[in-house]
Amino acid sequence: MAFASRPEGPWGQSVLATTLAALAKGWPPGLTVLTGDDVYHLDRAQAAILDHLVPQKNGDFALSVAGDAAITTAALVGSARSTGMFASRRVVLLKDIASLEGDPEPLAAYAADPPRASFLVIRAPKLDRKRKLHKALAEAGACLVFRSPATDAEFRQLAAEMAAMAAERGVRLEARASGLLLDVCGSDLNRVAVELDKLAIWLGPDAGGGALLDARTVRELVAGSGLLSGWELADALTERDPVEAIAAARRLLDSGDEPIRILGGLASRARALLCAKAMTEAGASPKAVVDAARAWYFRDGLTKGLKRYTMQELLAMPARFLEADRIFKSRSLDKGAVLESVVLGLTASAQEPR
Repeated sequence: MAFASRPEGPWGQSVLATTLAALAKGWPPGLTVLTGDDVYHLDRAQAAILDHLVPQKNGDFALSVAGDAAITTAALVGSARSTGMFASRRVVLLKDIASLEGDPEPLAAYAADPPRASFLVIRAPKLDRKRKLHKALAEAGACLVFRSPATDAEFRQLAAEMAAMAAERGVRLEARASGLLLDVCGSDLNRVAVELDKLAIWLGPDAGGGALLDARTVRELVAGSGLLSGWELADALTERDPVEAIAAARRLLDSGDEPIRILGGLASRARALLCAKAMTEAGASPKAVVDAARAWYFRDGLTKGLKRYTMQELLAMPARFLEADRIFKSRSLDKGAVLESVVLGLTASAQEPR
């Protein structure tokens, strides 16, 4: 099919939109494979395809679901080729690729010449092209690849979709709260949906439509007191606030977070600052700077933070992180004390000893 995407092609949101447009014109018979790590959009494409192919009025007769037990390729294709007495079309869904066994030849033959009203849908989020059967599935019929977002533009689209999901639940996410949710859940919109449901329930029906959720509420309800405190520490680094930075570092340590992990979060923010500083001094536009640093949720803090550090200070930060990493791995010093020393050294003003 013309809209089947490759791994380097459009991300899942775009593939879903193309799939819905194609469904409006009618779905061709044969093999459809749904794969990729963007399971949220994959699931929605699967539901839309089945809703289109299997009207509720004859669903019990038209649809067969396999995957609870092992099944051979020959048996799966045989089921797809069979005809029923009470339905005009035959639809078979394999819901778990792990249950499929056998040679790929029956699938390839079916994909090349399917019966007129026969549809075989295989859900396979993970395809290992080193395996003969999986390689055949990726190349036969229509293989729709739902990959996670990778570019800055795609992450902005992801954030917009999160906002729309929140609105469906009567919730508005503060920009920083949206960033925290994205930091915890990554691009897993299924988990985002679960967390938004939890937040909406916490607000209750009396909150009214469009209730605003701030970053503090998201941090406390979504991830507990420890996980997202890393954002508070990163912000304190950006703001060059040693008092708040030490307080945030101690909260993380008290919650049981590993010093090496905390250091990694700091290093990520330091890289963003360094990238933004270099681009700013080179004359890049503010929008380009924010996009490159992926600072959509702390753009105001970034602008202020760039005025608090010189380029030389930012260039010296990687060496500090490397030295701390070596100390963590090779010495018996108290790691919490080492972390606090690094935090103080990074945030001390230019006039203070570092």
